[in-house]
Amino acid sequence: MTGKKENSHNRKIKRSLSGRILKNTILNILVLVIVCCVFMMLAMQFLANNILLDNIQPMARQSAKTVEANIHLLADRMMTIAKDLRMNSVFKTNEVLKEAAEIYELHTIALYDLNGHLIQGIDGAPENLENNFFTLLQETDNLTTDSSTIFHEELGITMGMPIKEDGETVFYVVGVYKYDLLDDVISNINIGENGLAYMANRQGIVIGHPDQSMILEKSTLAQLSGGNTETLSRVITGETGALEYSINGEDMLVAFSPIRGTQWSLVIQIPKEDYDHFINSAMYVAILSTLVILLVSIFLVLRLARSISRPVKGVTNRMIALSDGDLHTEVITVRTRDELEVMTRTLSTTVESINKYISDIQRVLTQIAENNLSIKPEVDYKGDFTLIKTSLHTIIQSMNETISGFRSAAIRLADISEELSGQSGQLHQASLEQNQSTEALVQEVSHVKEQLYNVTESSSQTHIKTEEIVQCVHEANIRVASLSETMDDISKNAQEITKIAKTIEDIAYQTSILALNASVEAARAGSAGKGFVVVANEVKQLASRSAEAAKSAVEMAGSTKAIIQTGVELTADTAGSFKAISNVTDQISAISDQLVTAVQGQEDALAIMEERIEIISSIADKNLQNAGEMEQSSGLMSKEAEILQSQVEKFVLKGESNK
Repeated sequence: MTGKKENSHNRKIKRSLSGRILKNTILNILVLVIVCCVFMMLAMQFLANNILLDNIQPMARQSAKTVEANIHLLADRMMTIAKDLRMNSVFKTNEVLKEAAEIYELHTIALYDLNGHLIQGIDGAPENLENNFFTLLQETDNLTTDSSTIFHEELGITMGMPIKEDGETVFYVVGVYKYDLLDDVISNINIGENGLAYMANRQGIVIGHPDQSMILEKSTLAQLSGGNTETLSRVITGETGALEYSINGEDMLVAFSPIRGTQWSLVIQIPKEDYDHFINSAMYVAILSTLVILLVSIFLVLRLARSISRPVKGVTNRMIALSDGDLHTEVITVRTRDELEVMTRTLSTTVESINKYISDIQRVLTQIAENNLSIKPEVDYKGDFTLIKTSLHTIIQSMNETISGFRSAAIRLADISEELSGQSGQLHQASLEQNQSTEALVQEVSHVKEQLYNVTESSSQTHIKTEEIVQCVHEANIRVASLSETMDDISKNAQEITKIAKTIEDIAYQTSILALNASVEAARAGSAGKGFVVVANEVKQLASRSAEAAKSAVEMAGSTKAIIQTGVELTADTAGSFKAISNVTDQISAISDQLVTAVQGQEDALAIMEERIEIISSIADKNLQNAGEMEQSSGLMSKEAEILQSQVEKFVLKGESNK
């Protein structure tokens, strides 16, 4: 419950979508308005500058053309004066000069020779022409206007014209027009409240200005332009253009254009402040309009945000309910013919699809829980949900294969447990028989051991008797009289030897039988009886040697008996016979020694055999115990196999009918 409360708290809507849309939209619009206003201010400033520069540049060209027209008018007058035929007559030149001065408003006019010396003039004409002006007049050999407008501390326009005769220059007429002509043109150029127009020559000296004192003081273009070198260089070179620069912190717009036919350039200079109020007014109007549009936009955005946030809020609440496991609440669709309608319809379809998928999965899992593995999904899964269908198929198929494998394993386990139970019973019976055989073998070995002890005693007696025979043979030389009696004793001893040999032969036969039985039991014992097989073989070989020794003893006893009989019959050959008997007794002594040695070896072998039999007996006891435990385990395994088989049989696999 605590986790659900925390989850619900985490999914609680802290901010409405309409508020976020409105906030972000207003913020974006404000940023956009500010950026647009700044951009608009800069653009309007830039545009105004470009417009003003583009406008004052034609104005400068047009004003320059006006000056050119006036200069051409003055030039036409000078040409008229120069072409007056009276100028070729010295007597009538003065008359022409006076008429021209009165008609054309000249300060002065004079006639000069080819060296620039005054020939005839009026009203204080200079004696000699200024060098630069005269040089230019000679070079052009045509109408020439002086670059300076100062004449005798007054303002005027100095113009010169060659007078030709037969195509050759003979005189120069030079007149100084009054400055009013230029002053009228410059004063009539109206450019803002504080704008002005002035002229400068190629040396950068002001030769025309509304303030005539500037001309008389020979102010320079560098002074008027605030030292702007670009303007100075372009005006001096006679270019046409427009610039913006600052003079004493005040922005200025400047346009300039050369005046053709002269060495002058017309310059128009306008402070930007004269037009800033127009720009500022336009900007204020634009900003106010933008604010009004902003308010209208905010209102429209608010309406749009509400129309969007309401369906989105409904979809959000439905998604929250869906995340809480609510699959039955109906999704309210909207008809907006846009993404919202698609989103609500898609959510409704998604909920329906999830309901179908979950119902189908629940049905499949319920059937699986009821041990029915032949079930399969029936709903058509779409898109990535096909992975669920594939997983269900895989799970069912895997469980079918697993249960089928369990069935086969249970059947095999039951068969194996039955077979193991039978084998464990047989093993227990065999172990029991092996234990009984081992006990019988121990008894037989004990019996053989007792018989070997008797053989040892007999062998000792035989050895004693043999010594007595030897003694008797030695004494026979002196006891010839008692030969017959001694022969009788020897015959009796021979019979005893024969009996002993028979006994040894019987013991050897029983030992051989015992070794045979031990070999059979060792073969039954398998790997545990391999050591006992070796012992049995040794006992068998010992029994064989004992039998051979007994046989030899019987044969020797027979020979002894025959010799005794021959001794009895041939007493004449007593000495030779006693010698033969002595030899025979030596052989019997050797045979007795061999028999004792063989019996001792059999005793040692029986001791080893007894130890080995004890080991075999302990192994047999363990085998018997293990066989009993195995029989119990196989019984338990058989019961577990039956239980497993009964549990597996509860499942219904594919291809099987429901029970």
